[in-house]
Amino acid sequence: MFPIIVILAPIIGYLLTRKWFVIPLLIFVVFTILTFTIFNESFFIWTVLYTILSLIISLIMKFLKK
Repeated sequence: MFPIIVILAPIIGYLLTRKWFVIPLLIFVVFTILTFTIFNESFFIWTVLYTILSLIISLIMKFLKK
């Protein structure tokens, strides 16, 4: 479920805001909060990976929309 959200959020977020860094930053903040409230500290590895995936997709969207 999380990978699907992480793939769709940057696409939709970039189309709405036209800023490539907003959604990866938001994903990092949300998943960091989830790491320490719902999951354990080992989930932080997934937080970093999801943030990197979101950043890559956002940058791809930025270069495709130019």
